Amino acid sequence: MLEVSIPGSIEYLPLVDTVCQAFCGWAGIEREIADQIAMAAVEGATNAVVHGNKCQRSRKVRVLFERTRSGIVVSVMDEGEGFDLGRVPDPTDETNLMKESGRGIFIMRQVMDRVEFEQPESGGTLVRMAKEIDFGGGGRILCVDYGHKRMGLALSDEMGVTAQPLGKIEEEAEEDQLKAVEKAAAENDVSEIVVGLPLTMKGNVSRSASRVIAFARELNKHLCIPIVTWDERLSTKESEQILIQAGMTRAKRKEVVDSVAAAVILQSYLDARSKK
Repeated sequence: MLEVSIPGSIEYLPLVDTVCQAFCGWAGIEREIADQIAMAAVEGATNAVVHGNKCQRSRKVRVLFERTRSGIVVSVMDEGEGFDLGRVPDPTDETNLMKESGRGIFIMRQVMDRVEFEQPESGGTLVRMAKEIDFGGGGRILCVDYGHKRMGLALSDEMGVTAQPLGKIEEEAEEDQLKAVEKAAAENDVSEIVVGLPLTMKGNVSRSASRVIAFARELNKHLCIPIVTWDERLSTKESEQILIQAGMTRAKRKEVVDSVAAAVILQSYLDARSKK
């Protein structure tokens, strides 16, 4: 999510285009689609400055860019008095074809998949525009810090940038463990699972790592989503240090250390993936 606020003056409109292009580049959107989104954002901001705020510099225009699982959403909010959408002339009407103004809403609707207008009680006009984009999977990433009697879970945000502890699973039977992971994946719209792999300090596969690999294979049979393993060396030690620095008691650390360790593993995976 990214937000830019500009004064109600047309000289600041190029900033909206610049910020939108940068956001689309970060979101991995191809240039042609990014240009369409930027065009809609600038048209929305232009309407907000000229028709909403009446070019009054003291009134702000806020433009919010969001990446969702299904695409990009651009929201434009002015501080004006609002307007009657039904009174906006149709630029395709023969009597309006030669007019230079009045095309903003038409352009927004042409290049975006959905355009909605709201007039909040606080005043102003909110325009929300959505562009549907297939990001190739989407969904969150679930991390499992495997243990024979207890497993920690962590979950990424929707954009795969940050990891947060999700809790733990306390089941000894493998079938129950698999079902619990499957349930967590279904409840959180998970598109990929990372399983921590306890390699030795030299990077070799230990006996416990072999059990994790076997578990990951069984998990792969239950779920039709990618299952990957990721080096978890020192994750438990790092999570203990995090909890100690937070001033948590030993008893409380024991309750959450597994999920925090899973979050450490997942964050390492997300950071490495972002550098590719």
